[in-house]
Amino acid sequence: MAKPKKLTNSPKEIGSNRNEKGQFVKGNTASVGKGRPPGSRSIPDLLRKIAEEEGTNDGMTKIEVVLRQVFKYALEGKSWAVEFIANRTEGKPHQSIGIKDETDEPIRVFDIDGLDD
Repeated sequence: MAKPKKLTNSPKEIGSNRNEKGQFVKGNTASVGKGRPPGSRSIPDLLRKIAEEEGTNDGMTKIEVVLRQVFKYALEGKSWAVEFIANRTEGKPHQSIGIKDETDEPIRVFDIDGLDD
């Protein structure tokens, strides 16, 4: 296995808060306070939590109420709702573009005099 390349910049050119590999050194203040605080939740986590809460008096969850409304829109003919349901039940269709030549011969390129490129 080949040895990893060393950076040509000296630490002075990189900055005093980085090592010779360009990584932040321990105790650096450049990234202090950045990022998600410990214990906080991401948006998808919060949405999942809210979705599981009771949404109606008859015991349905909020996500069930929303999905029933989407299904109602699909029955009314809203194409986005039909696509939403199809993508989540059947999966998104794979889209591929291919050119097949039955003869397996190379493509011929003609140079016709008088035609501009």
